Amino acid sequence: MSLSQLFALFVALAILAAFAVAVAVASALRPKARERRHRRCQDQARRVLAKINTIPLMPQRLAYLRKIDPLTFEELLLETFERRGYRVERNTHYTGDGGVDGAVYLNGTRYLLQAKRYRKHINRAHILEFAELLEARGSRGIFIHTGRTGAGARELATANPHLTIISGQRLLDFLNSGRLDRENTNAHRTMGN
Repeated sequence: MSLSQLFALFVALAILAAFAVAVAVASALRPKARERRHRRCQDQARRVLAKINTIPLMPQRLAYLRKIDPLTFEELLLETFERRGYRVERNTHYTGDGGVDGAVYLNGTRYLLQAKRYRKHINRAHILEFAELLEARGSRGIFIHTGRTGAGARELATANPHLTIISGQRLLDFLNSGRLDRENTNAHRTMGN
């Protein structure tokens, strides 16, 4: 092998090694960026929680919730449960979560959570997808949203014995007190507007 061939081989190996190091560094930093994003949303959720109860009227409070970032809304609900001493399971990713934004244990029962920040009526298809997911997993679930619950969505919730929908005044009461008593988590109930 000539000197020029050895030099070319050395350069190729050096480039390959540099690429491997770059990939390793990027992989190591990626989870940290995800963690920072979660912390940012959690911090924002705490600020929203502090502010929401200072807004005097229900329509204004709901309008404020409808404007916050959807990921902050997810964290707002999880933060409220945590502050009241409930055991919470957070997802490690906001996207690709399979339709589950977290889980909470109420009276020893695990409930999957779906949080939706709507400006108008809720999308019935979202409730149907969540109900199907609950059925497939044999789980109970709480669908919490900022929109309006139409008749079709109410019928769907009533037909699903493991699904609870919370919105409107019940959502605001929950954010204020953090309580979901047994009556509020009866599967055939829909709470709010």
